[in-house]
Formats: sequence, structure tokens, C-alpha cells
Amino acid sequence: MAFDGIAAVRIVAELNQKLINSRMVKIYQPDRHTVILHLRSLGQTHKLVISADPVNARIHTTQHSAENPQNPPAFCMLLRKYLEPSRVMEIKQHELERIIVIKFETFDPNLGTTIKSLVFELMGRNSNIILIDQDWVILDAIHRNSDENHPRPIMPGLSYKLPPVNTKLNPLGVSEPEAIAEIRLFPAQTPIFKGLVNIFQGLSPQGAAEVCRRAGIDPQTLKQDLSLQEMEALWKNLHKFITVKEPPVLVQSAKPDFFAYRLTDVPDQLEFTSLDELVDDFYHYRIHTHQVRQKAGALQTQINTHLKRLRKKEQIQRNTLKAAEDADQWQKMGELILANLYKITKGDHSVTAVDYYDPNQHEITIELDPSLGPSENAQRYFKRYNKAKNSREITKKLLNLTVMERQYLEEVMVQLEQADDLEVLGEIENELIKEGFIRTKRSKKQNGDFHRKAKPYQEYAASDGTVILLGRNNRQNDLLTFRVAKPDDIWLHAQNIPGSHVILRADQGVSEEALSEAAALAAYYSKHRNSPKVPVDYTERKHVHKPKGAKPGFVTYNHFKTITADPTKLQNLPKKVN
Repeated sequence: MAFDGIAAVRIVAELNQKLINSRMVKIYQPDRHTVILHLRSLGQTHKLVISADPVNARIHTTQHSAENPQNPPAFCMLLRKYLEPSRVMEIKQHELERIIVIKFETFDPNLGTTIKSLVFELMGRNSNIILIDQDWVILDAIHRNSDENHPRPIMPGLSYKLPPVNTKLNPLGVSEPEAIAEIRLFPAQTPIFKGLVNIFQGLSPQGAAEVCRRAGIDPQTLKQDLSLQEMEALWKNLHKFITVKEPPVLVQSAKPDFFAYRLTDVPDQLEFTSLDELVDDFYHYRIHTHQVRQKAGALQTQINTHLKRLRKKEQIQRNTLKAAEDADQWQKMGELILANLYKITKGDHSVTAVDYYDPNQHEITIELDPSLGPSENAQRYFKRYNKAKNSREITKKLLNLTVMERQYLEEVMVQLEQADDLEVLGEIENELIKEGFIRTKRSKKQNGDFHRKAKPYQEYAASDGTVILLGRNNRQNDLLTFRVAKPDDIWLHAQNIPGSHVILRADQGVSEEALSEAAALAAYYSKHRNSPKVPVDYTERKHVHKPKGAKPGFVTYNHFKTITADPTKLQNLPKKVN
């Protein structure tokens, strides 16, 4: 991702416009890497996010809310001590490096007006947020480094030193001849874009490659193959690249990315007017998606463990039931022994008798226990018959319960695979805890967002304006079907596979178009989302029933019809309202 020195230049310029002379209102620390500064300016409060996250290091204002811990971390308390209240005097970048300094004017009861600065080092895994005083003495850092042998320890009381980045040249501080001389000193076998990254500040590999393309040079071209004219073109395009502001873009691909500049020959670029706004939207989506996947993955792992156990249990019960189906054979053997008592004496290992149950009257051989008498051998078979008969009835009931549990968890697995919201996942987790599939020691407060109730359904609008409602988990499905839907509304569900409940409002009648779109929605939120032909059952809500004691989301229905839907064609889906 291209949060390079060029992006830092653009974001600092935008933040200066928004935040200069703003007053500090409150400071929060939602996680161990991130602080959020609430700054008041001209009747508006801005939330400035500064994150030293190893993967998602960033700085920008945000429109989104974050869950804060009940007890603020120590670094947050220290920031409040020194920066509440204060005023933003300046936001500046150290040359073209990813080092941003926010200078605050504060008031000390003993010293009067003083200067404190937050230094944000945006350096991937080594990112940090450091509070220093006007003499550049470290007051504290969000990530301390107490290693005395480290070339740059970060601890309270030590003098702050800039990271060792000064070996690179600032393109804004060198002349054209000096820059070209540096390019000519690149090792002969170095691809030109790598040479630019190694020599000049502010350039990411993507940015250096873009400079090459704008100069009409393949980024992989070796330095030894570069002409003097091409070196001059490189320098001119590099200088223009840094000094001329361009609209930032979001590259819409399988792995979205953002850049502070347009890219040459890259499709699907969405331009933004503000890099600050783009970065906020990008990271909010990225982090939210990661949290959803992480939470869903953890739940799926636990559910898979239960599913493996249930499938094994189901197979054992089916085998037991199959063996119990031979119960009538044991009864027949006993009766044939009684009919042939005169042939049997104690000590016999078997008896051959006519099978009176066989229309052809064939003879069969019946095994005997030589230690038992004739009647006792008959009773032995009758006991086996009674045991198998009782086992068959019990096993049938147990198998039915096992199958219902398996189907329930398979339904939950589909919901987890398609979940895109933390609140929906929280409801699924609570449901699994209630059903006994997950144990937890965490309280609701500790779980934060995961246990806040989601809306009872999602609302869509068909092309003709008809309201369509969708449940995203079993709790929502039950609420939607039995509390929200009216008796004459149309209820839809993918046929014989896990999926969401869908309600098509029937207040103004139901058009074929609306029914088709509602069916497509039911198919899309089912196990067969990627199939072009999914049968969907539909009936009036009054024909849908929940059996007593059934698992959440399980229903029975009758008086239904079936329609085929194609969920792979997204244009067939209704428009989401909320």
C-alpha cells in the first residue's frame, strides 16, 4: 500500500488546513497501537486518528466511531495529562520522510506556556507515536524500546533522535545536475525503479515505478541501459511528480489499494477530492473486513470441531440402526427353534430346520450355544430380538436429534461465511453460547461490539418499490418471520439448503418482478450463492410454523410454490435500503 512520503506530503497539507489552531477536547486510545485526538475548530469537532499499527499504520481524520476501553491505557492518560488542554500550532513533515510532527501549545502551572510535540513515525512494523517536550526529551511513547544496546532506544527521559533516514536525498533539495549525477552512480545491474527508491526520499516502489512510466521508461530497465536523455526525463518527471498535486485514487481490484496520485495504465481507478477522506474510508473498510474475517474464522473453527463430532456420531448411529433392522431375524430364529425342539439336544452347535416364513420352504441352519438347552437357545434369540427392537426405536430418536443439530450448525456455517458485520457475528456467537456449542468467560463489556444487538433485519427495495426484508442470522430469521412479517406477506427460502429467511411485503399486492428479485436475494444469501439455478420456495407467512423445541431459525412450511433464481447476476438483486 502506498502510504509513502508523497502521500505524507498530501495528508499533512490537508490536515494543516483542517486542524491548525484547533483546541484539544479529549484523547482516547481504542487499542494498544492507536490514539484518537478530538480537536475542536470553528464549531466543528475533528477526530484525528494516529495509528502505529504494524500492518495499518496511518494518520487521518475520521467520521467513524471507535469502541474505547473503560480504563484508559497508561499512554492515553499521559497524553491527557500533557495535552488537555492544548492548541495545535503546526503539523509538519520531516523533509520527504514518513515522519510527521504535530506541535501543540500547552500550559504548565509551573512553566507557563510550553511546547509539546507528538512525533509520528510511519514506518510499517517499526511505527511509533512519541511525545516529546520542547527540548526534544521523550516523555513517553506508545511503543517503548528499553534495549540499551539498540542504536535508538525509546524511553522516557532520553533525548529523542530521528530515525536513521538521512542517507537518502531530498529531491526538493538537489539540483538537476546533482540528481542526474546520483542516477549515473547507480550500480549497473540495478533496475532503475529500485535505484530511485534507494537514493531519493519519499518514494515507495509503486511511486518510483510510476515516475519511470511517466518518463516513458520500463521500471525494470537496468541502469546500464539508460541514456542521458532518459536520465534527464526521469529527473523532470520525478520533480513534477512530487511538486504537482493530483487527485488521490482508489484502485478497485481484488486487493484494493490507494495512492496519492494517478497511476499510468492501471484500470478501475476511483478518484477522490481528498486524500484524508480516501484514507479514512480505505482503512475503515480494510480493518472492519479483517475483524469480521478474524471473528468469523474463530467461530468457524469451533463449529467445524462440533460438525466433525456430529458427523462421526451420525455415522455410528446409522450403522447401529442398520444392525437393528435385523431384529425380526432374531425373532424368526427363536420361533423356528421352538418349532424344532424335538431335534435339538444340549451340546448341539446348530440345527437345520425348514423356514416356514419362506414361501419356498427352504431349509436354513441356525447356530446354537452348546452350553444351553433347546428352550434356552430360543430365549437367547428372543432376548436379542427385544434388545435390537428397543435399540432401533431409541437410535431413531437419537439419530433424528443428531441430524437436526448437524443441519443447524451447517446453517450457522453458511451465515458465518456470508457475514459482513460484527454485530451480526456477535448475535451468532451469543446464539451458539446459548445453545451450548461455545463456552466463554468473557463479559458483554469485554466483548464490546461483538455483543451489541444488530438491527432485526436488513431492508431492500424491489424495482417497483416493494419492501423486501432479509434476516442475516437465526435470531434475525426468527424475529423477521414470526414478529415482523404479517400473515399475508410472502416468505421465501432456498429449497432444502441453509439460507436466510426473506419477507416480501404484500400490502400493495405482489408483482412477478418483485417476487423474482426477492427469490434472487434468498438464493444469494444461501449455501448455493454461486450457482446459476437455485430453487426457492415461497408461501404466505401464515403457512410457516416453528416446531416446539426447534433450534433457532428452523421452521416448517406448506402450501408453497417454487421459483428458480440466479444469484450470480447481481443486477437481479433488489437495492439495499439500510
